[in-house]
Amino acid sequence: MRKLDTLGTVHETDVLIIGSGIAGLAAAITTKERSSAARVLVVDKNFSGWAGQANKGAGMFMFLGPDDPVDRFLDYHTRKIGMFLEDQQLLGEFAAESQATIEKLDSWCRTFCRNADGSLAADTFKPGLPWHLAAAEHDTQMKVQRHAKRLGVEFLDKTMVVDVLKQDGRAAGAIGFSLLDGSCHLFQARAVILATGGQNYRILSMWSAARGDGIAAAYRAGAQMRNAEFGSFMQLVHKRSKEPLLGAEDALYNAKGEFLSTWRRELEPDVDPMAAAVWYREMLAGNGPLFTHNEENWLLQHTTKTHAEKGAYGDVAPGPWDRPKAEAFWGKLRSKTAAVDGLDAVSEVFPALSGELSPVKVDHRMETTVPGLYAVGNTATSGSAMAGAVPASPGRVRGKALTSSTWMGIRAGAAVGGYVTERPVGLPDADKAAVLKEEIFAPLQRAPGLQPIELVREVQAAVAPVGYSIYKHRERMEEALGLVLAARDRIPELAAGDPHHLAAVHEARAMVLCAEMFYRASLAREESRGWHLREDYPQRDDAAWLKWMMLEDREGQMHLSTEDVPVRDYPFRP
Repeated sequence: MRKLDTLGTVHETDVLIIGSGIAGLAAAITTKERSSAARVLVVDKNFSGWAGQANKGAGMFMFLGPDDPVDRFLDYHTRKIGMFLEDQQLLGEFAAESQATIEKLDSWCRTFCRNADGSLAADTFKPGLPWHLAAAEHDTQMKVQRHAKRLGVEFLDKTMVVDVLKQDGRAAGAIGFSLLDGSCHLFQARAVILATGGQNYRILSMWSAARGDGIAAAYRAGAQMRNAEFGSFMQLVHKRSKEPLLGAEDALYNAKGEFLSTWRRELEPDVDPMAAAVWYREMLAGNGPLFTHNEENWLLQHTTKTHAEKGAYGDVAPGPWDRPKAEAFWGKLRSKTAAVDGLDAVSEVFPALSGELSPVKVDHRMETTVPGLYAVGNTATSGSAMAGAVPASPGRVRGKALTSSTWMGIRAGAAVGGYVTERPVGLPDADKAAVLKEEIFAPLQRAPGLQPIELVREVQAAVAPVGYSIYKHRERMEEALGLVLAARDRIPELAAGDPHHLAAVHEARAMVLCAEMFYRASLAREESRGWHLREDYPQRDDAAWLKWMMLEDREGQMHLSTEDVPVRDYPFRP
């Protein structure tokens, strides 16, 4: 029988964590805290500590304080955000532990803003919402990584993991390659944790690094996906700079000067997908382009008094926070944006897809349906069903992404740290690993061939249009899926001239797979619910569709099934 070491460099560890964003780091640290003798290896295709989304956002963390009832949060979330597709038990546990999660994170980094009495300096995104925001400096993730190193966590950078290796149906390691010299790397482990982020299709610059690697690896390993139809997060962006304009949907009007934001008659927690539907209908009717007004006094004069009284247009950033690094970061970005956007009172806007597909199904321990394989953060937020009928993250709860990713990492670390040293190190099937190695490196033998960016552009053409991915209709989605399947047929043509292009090949493969998941699940859900807006099925149908949509690989085919949401076991019901 073939041995692994004949295929490349073999790394043996107790816990293999793929991805060094905030979720992966939280999993690594918690594993070491639970079992100091455990060997923990974090592998990243980028530089550990710099990878992921946490150090590129606003640094805001959602939490519930000791005086905030969890039931109030759950009631609001199920009715206004997740539309009863949440796993209410898991969401309740997250909410109840959210402040403790932040305190734990701050014990590793000491970067959170605090009041004079030592309590978290709390703010609200919009007054009246049943949660608060804490804020951390922009060097949080780097400090967390340094803490992990002090605990003995090992790191391997510039190495892309492509596939999970198994032994007797259980995750036992992984296989990938170095981006520096193209050498093959194989990993043996007692447990594998995927923390590679979601899928954002490389459309908006800020989150373009989310390429779906872990989602694709989990799917090919046999893991189930859940809630893939809710992978269409969008934001209204400035036409020139392509930067998101937060709150633009509150002040939309068309080229005729007609005010369009009339559906915003109550406090909205965050970005509303209806803005994309309004944009689509107005453009189709010849009333475009659409604009947003940039003056706050105009907003207050032209929206309902009730909405204005609730303070929905307060500034989200300053709060009671003193963050010199974050202020410098955002100051540079605002200056750059202003140079492109100008200082006009109005801005032309359009909806841009961000995606935020995170469908890997996990249980309450963050374990996938493949034993020994775990997934955390934006790889599995929707798949955990914590978000419900919205893309995750942030899932209409500003700041939830950072807190939930950290919390999921802590959960997974606690789960594997409690048993990992009691299990034998995995012995992956070397013959299967050899087959995977041949598939992984095959593009290097094709010259000339299809360049990865060409395939990426084909997928973007299938997901970026609003009428395909955000405001959906069967005919348009079938057309989009046809484009995705045509791109899938071209995967065998992909060629790479070096290790970096080889990484791009596998990112393009993952993008095709994720887009297929999204459209197959979206076509199956024949209703509108949350962020899943269907022009041909405009109503929510609780009688037929209080279900989770499941996807999995069965003999090379994407198999779709449903699972009833156990709402009768939950405290809040439609």
